[in-house]
Amino acid sequence: MLFKPEHKILILNGTKIATRRVWKKPMVKIGGIYKCKEKMLSKEYFAKIKVIRLYKQKLEDMTDEDARKEGYKNMHHFVGVWIKINKDWNDKQIVYVIEFKLLGDAE
Repeated sequence: MLFKPEHKILILNGTKIATRRVWKKPMVKIGGIYKCKEKMLSKEYFAKIKVIRLYKQKLEDMTDEDARKEGYKNMHHFVGVWIKINKDWNDKQIVYVIEFKLLGDAE
């Protein structure tokens, strides 16, 4: 799975345990183990994660707790990062939420 460079430390220190993706269909499955990368075609990865929960959610239904699982202090901070990455914020946007646990960093 691809992550922005600034998310690497949040994943490795256990602060970020969820990610939201704008997908037409799920690209991961519950129980699946995935390598976390910063570059699409690179063989290098910085961590392995296991998906423990997968569900759809409207962005407007997010809570501060959801923002904390994403590695941020509250929704205000999360929205700013979301806009930086995705260019806009649409409350009605439905996203896939992937909750995961860290299995370890790269070997």
